Amino acid sequence: MTTETAGPRPLVRAEGVRKSFGTNEVLKGIDLEIRRGEVVCIIGASGSGKSTFLRCVNHLEKIDGGLLRVEDRVVGYRLKGRKLHEQSHNEICADRSDIGMVFQHFNLFPHMTVLENLMEAPRRVLKQRKDEVRRRALGLLDKVGLAEKAQAYPRHLSGGQQQRVAIARALCMEPKLMLFDEPTSALDPELVGEVLRVMKDLARSGMTMIVVTHEMGFARDVADRVVFMHGGRILEEGPAEAVINRPQHERTRAFLSAVL
Repeated sequence: MTTETAGPRPLVRAEGVRKSFGTNEVLKGIDLEIRRGEVVCIIGASGSGKSTFLRCVNHLEKIDGGLLRVEDRVVGYRLKGRKLHEQSHNEICADRSDIGMVFQHFNLFPHMTVLENLMEAPRRVLKQRKDEVRRRALGLLDKVGLAEKAQAYPRHLSGGQQQRVAIARALCMEPKLMLFDEPTSALDPELVGEVLRVMKDLARSGMTMIVVTHEMGFARDVADRVVFMHGGRILEEGPAEAVINRPQHERTRAFLSAVL
C-alpha cells in the first residue's frame, strides 16, 4: 500500500521495492512514503523483512526491483529511464552522508576515543574543519549525556552508553534522515530506557526517523505512524495508537498479542 500525502514531496519514497537473497525473496514489493519530520516505526516478527528494508534505504543492501528515493535521489544508483546503474563507492558515500544509521550492535571503532569516533566521518567524508567538527561533537555528547566520556574508549562504556555514542556519531554528520535498526535489542533491560530517552528527544526535535523496533511502548508514544510487516510485505499501517491498540489485520493482531 502507498500512503497518499498532500503538500511537499516525501523525504523517503519506496515504490515496489524487491530484494532477494538467492531464492529467498525477502521484500515483495514495498510501497511506503515518509514525510519530513515524521517518526515511523516498523514492527513485525523476525524474518519479516524490516531490517532488510531499512538497509536498502541507504544502500547497505542493493535492491533487485522497484525504486527507493531519499530526497528525490535514488541512493546508490543513477537512474536512466527506468533502469538503475550502480554508482561508484565515492558517489554512494556522498549520498549516504545525509542518512544516519544506528545498528543493533554499536559498531564503534575500538581503537578510537569517543570523541574521535564522532569526528572521524565528518573529517574524512565531509572534509570539514577539525575545530568545527570538534565543537559539534562535544555538543552532541553533552546532548546524549556523555560529555564526561569524550576521552574514554568504547571498552570502558556500558552498552547503553555505547549506543548513545553511536547515535551522537550518526548525528555528527548532520543527517536529514535517521535509521534505527532495533537499537535496544542488544542491551540489558536496565539500559534500554537511557537509549529510548535520547531517541524521544531526537524525535521531539523534528528529526525524520525510521525505527525498526520491538519496543511497543516507544512506538505507541513516539511514532506518528506504525508499519506492520509480514512475509516481506506491508500488511497494515496507520497512526501508532490505532495500529497498536486497534489492529485491523489478523496477522497484526496475532503479532501484538504475542509481544504485548
